[in-house]
Parts: sequence; structure tokens; C-alpha cells
Amino acid sequence: MSANNQTLIKEHKGKWYVFVNVMAESWYKTNKLSIKEADAVCDSRDEAYDKALELDDKWGQFEEGTEYGVQFNRLCKDDAEVKIVED
Repeated sequence: MSANNQTLIKEHKGKWYVFVNVMAESWYKTNKLSIKEADAVCDSRDEAYDKALELDDKWGQFEEGTEYGVQFNRLCKDDAEVKIVED
């Protein structure tokens, strides 16, 4: 059975947020993730990528991590936008 998940990196207001175990396709009309739920916050894209690879490797039912691995900005199965919210 497919896990249908990914690790997502998204920039918001000059910081790079890493979210592990995100659904890889849309779950609402507007896909929102709270900065409070981020698994890591980084100062650069490269730092976020390194952290995302580290976190993805530790998570998931697959030996290599989440099913779709590390992705930037969008949900990889339907190319949907993700909005970062501050709540």
C-alpha cells in the first residue's frame, strides 16, 4: 500500500520551513500548513535541503524515507500549491 507522503520545503518570509510526512496531493481547496507544525526552520535553502534529507531518512514506512522524498514548494502528485500560515 502506498504511503502517498513527501517531505516538503517551503520558503516563507525569508525562512525555509521543512515539513515531514505531508500528503503528496491536495487535501483541501487551499492546502495550508502552519509554521507551528514545521519539523525544522532554516535560514537558507541549502540548509533546509540538508535538514530535510536528514529528517526524511528517519521517517516513513520506506527504508529510504517518505514515498516521494524531498520536494520544494508544491505537492508532487498534483503540483498543487501549499500556503504557509501563521496561527
